[in-house]
Amino acid sequence: MKNIIMVVDIGNTHTVMGFYFNTELQYSWRLNTDKAKTEDEYFSIIKQLADDRKLILSQITKTAISSVVPEITRIFSHLISKYLKCDVEIVNAYSKLGLQFPVADPGFIGSDLVVNAFAAIEKYKTNCIICDFGTATTIQLVGKEGHFFGTAIAPGVITSAKNLFDSTALLANVQLKKPEHLLGMNTTDALLSGIITGNSMMLDGFIKALRNEYKHLGEIKTVATGGIAELICSDSKEIDIIDKSLTLDGLNLICCK
Repeated sequence: MKNIIMVVDIGNTHTVMGFYFNTELQYSWRLNTDKAKTEDEYFSIIKQLADDRKLILSQITKTAISSVVPEITRIFSHLISKYLKCDVEIVNAYSKLGLQFPVADPGFIGSDLVVNAFAAIEKYKTNCIICDFGTATTIQLVGKEGHFFGTAIAPGVITSAKNLFDSTALLANVQLKKPEHLLGMNTTDALLSGIITGNSMMLDGFIKALRNEYKHLGEIKTVATGGIAELICSDSKEIDIIDKSLTLDGLNLICCK
């Protein structure tokens, strides 16, 4: 009988679930985050996906949740209590993870930032700049001893692009991909250069400035994560590691503490 850990990363747009056998991520699924669904409806989806892969949900021994959507946190808490009946850890800035937040009330710090900071230190054992490409793009710096230096939040790449495409009918079918040239000779290529290359250059400039401001820390690794990290960062001069499972790995490591 396998001991399975289930981890859930709830974002504003998508909810990503991962299933670990010991330290190995075996399956992951990306669902739309939908506040209208009940715990029964979410469980029905999860059960179908699990059955397709012959994954026995009763073998789940522990779960961990990172969430920026309180309503969905409650739904998944009810789901786990009702159907899985296992221990659950809801991660936030007050979780005992060895992180230090130099503010009176760290409650404003999103659990995704907390999990990513913990995961980066555990996996890479040094100071880390972590860039997460989600509904918003977040850039944070955490010291190797767990000190949180702060974060910057920018509009997400896909969110910004979608708002632009939705406002102009002619752009509705543009698919995000790496542009071939810095300048485009048509509207689609021009948009791809601005969205993909522009965000990559913005990121490199921001990271370079951060490295310079915090050079007294010594070595700083830069880690990119999120669904489109590879698209934005593949040609980056400042990103050291693209780690698409960073958040899920962090939740699993928390379960294994």
